[in-house]
Amino acid sequence: DAEGLDIDENAQRKIERMYHREEFRRVLAPEIGDIDFPARAVEQYTADLVATVRVSDDRTAGFKLVLDLSYGSASFVMPNVLSKLDADVLVVNPYAQTAGMISVDRAVNAQRVAELVRASGSQLGAVVDADCEHLTIVDDLGTVLTDDQALLVLLHLVTRSEKDAQVALPVSVPNAAPAICKKAGATITYTKLSSAHLMEVAAQPGIAFAASQSGGFIWPRFLPAYDAAASLVMLVEMLVAGGEPLSKLVRSLPSAHVSHASVPTAWESKGLVMRSLVEQLGDRETVLVDGVKVLEAGGWALVLPDPEEPVTHVWAEAPTAEGASARAEQYAALIVD
Repeated sequence: DAEGLDIDENAQRKIERMYHREEFRRVLAPEIGDIDFPARAVEQYTADLVATVRVSDDRTAGFKLVLDLSYGSASFVMPNVLSKLDADVLVVNPYAQTAGMISVDRAVNAQRVAELVRASGSQLGAVVDADCEHLTIVDDLGTVLTDDQALLVLLHLVTRSEKDAQVALPVSVPNAAPAICKKAGATITYTKLSSAHLMEVAAQPGIAFAASQSGGFIWPRFLPAYDAAASLVMLVEMLVAGGEPLSKLVRSLPSAHVSHASVPTAWESKGLVMRSLVEQLGDRETVLVDGVKVLEAGGWALVLPDPEEPVTHVWAEAPTAEGASARAEQYAALIVD
């Protein structure tokens, strides 16, 4: 949109309808505008980021970091940013290359970074995706964090470093997230699972942190959109300020067992399926931020139609992995019936 954020779902559908129906006006050649590139954009980005997080502090001196840039756009920005960290950095795939970018496997790269972290004795490892939006984190023991673990670690660090923080999280986050916020006195604003809605909420005044469950993190005081470079710098700053190794924070996280199931659903049946589900639930406690989330003992279940595929998703959390899987299958059976 005009602010550089993802457009919302309604606007997306409107554009798609206009495009497929060809209901748009053809622009004449003299009316076509120009594309301008702002001067010194990388330098300005670096200056704004440094001003936001105060990475010039000498506390970051000697911090050891392994970083994989995935042959992507981060290779243009990270040299300037890393120069302000004053850290000891080992960088892998540090240049932009289309062929390399296409062949990148996030999981494989993360395992390679984990090996380098263990071999070099680094305090942190990270894989920045090619678009510099999503971040995969590796702790000091070489353990690759899942996306949910990364979310919970950053949430813990943010709520610990900022008093009475306000955060925005998808409605499908595990119960460990509200537990962390409650302990720290922070408040949560729940959002839809879509990136567009998460960015929209993150742009509201007072939000200190927002996160998806796919490795995308938002720092609204800097930029209300996914930014892996900013996330990395913020993480380093908070780790250094806290003085604890990342692995210790990971071990202290509450357990979270979430299971996912998909049920094929015809497009024309999605509305009927959701209405039928609500009727079957009766007066049970529900949350209707996105889809239907049913609060259960020790967990929950979320039923949400896919906006792009003829599928209905079911997520469920329970005290054990087996319980989460059984709960997901239980609600998937309700949809099939």
